[in-house]
Amino acid sequence: MSTLYAPIGITPTKPLTPSHLKGVLLLDFMQRFETLCAQEAASNRSLLNASAPNGAPSLVQLPAATVWHNRRPWDISLQTIRFWDYLDREYVGVDFGAMSEAEIGALYIACHRSGSLPAAERVAGYAHRIETEGYVHPASQRILALWANVFATLGLAREALFHSVPFELDPETVLARLDTRGMVLDQRHFGGAVYLDLTDEGRPLRLLISEQGLPNYLLAILRDLLDRAAQYSSICLYHDADIQRDYDALARVLERLGMRCRRVGFMRVPLEGQVLSAKQGGWELYTGARLLERVAGDASEDEIRLGFRLYFLHALGLRQPDSYSDEGLSACLLRARALLAVHEPAAPSAADRIALEKLMKRDGSANVYGALAVLEQKKASPGLRHAVMQCLL
Repeated sequence: MSTLYAPIGITPTKPLTPSHLKGVLLLDFMQRFETLCAQEAASNRSLLNASAPNGAPSLVQLPAATVWHNRRPWDISLQTIRFWDYLDREYVGVDFGAMSEAEIGALYIACHRSGSLPAAERVAGYAHRIETEGYVHPASQRILALWANVFATLGLAREALFHSVPFELDPETVLARLDTRGMVLDQRHFGGAVYLDLTDEGRPLRLLISEQGLPNYLLAILRDLLDRAAQYSSICLYHDADIQRDYDALARVLERLGMRCRRVGFMRVPLEGQVLSAKQGGWELYTGARLLERVAGDASEDEIRLGFRLYFLHALGLRQPDSYSDEGLSACLLRARALLAVHEPAAPSAADRIALEKLMKRDGSANVYGALAVLEQKKASPGLRHAVMQCLL
């Protein structure tokens, strides 16, 4: 078995908020824990085979679990291009490399308050540069560099921010594959648009290419994933809950093309009782960098990595998270210090491997809340505690 994790990307146009932190930390733990559980289960099976009456152990191939990060589908989205076009029209000659995260975030808010949208030909021009050159606007280069500092402190993969490669498929190849399963409504010969058509399942049409010839981000995702996903036993689509409808449709497309697919959505973190988009503001006191400086300034690297995960993946709650609070994060950092002080590495026993399997859901996803609760259980064995802990640091 092998799984491809395909997470939604963060468009490089805004500050890194608590919702973003929750999303990337949750994916990081899920992938690491699910991989560990699969490896331990394979090890358990290997031991059982070795002790079988015939004494001939079978060859067990450990699963490959890959997180596929590619900036390009998100850089080419209208959300990103709209911001870049706004900056190039309104802030000519500005040195974005000298700006702070908050300053660029304020420009992002101003962009959306202006209400202006770039002309189709300007969108097409940016899209061509992004697709052929991997172009990234200087303001976004600055944002990515600032995010990288936070990612490094939290032990998150740098490639999640910087990996950018061309799409494997062109738009017409994707449309042709969808058409073979009756999933395309193409009205271009009438001067119209192209739609993803899942109406036979009671789903509404979803735009793929506009009347002006501009592709929707869903088409970019399909261009990036279709061939790659087919190389794996299953694919896990990972996204925030606000775009669940689009990801439901993506999952159905992949399934109808013969792929095994599951979808994991995560809820955004309220700030002062409200869940706001970054374009609405409200994040000014709560960026990742501000939290590290204000709340975690005296903590060690391991305490920060464990404490942030304990807070965003457990203390806040996953399904209906509480509002972020400095007090809550601070308490989890102190809890991390206490856990690390008494933690001792220990190999998992056969019973621990069984316990790990029970922390996996039927669809192959980790029971994240249950796994982190192990650290609070006095009766949990050292081997089980260590198995969970190594997925958090």
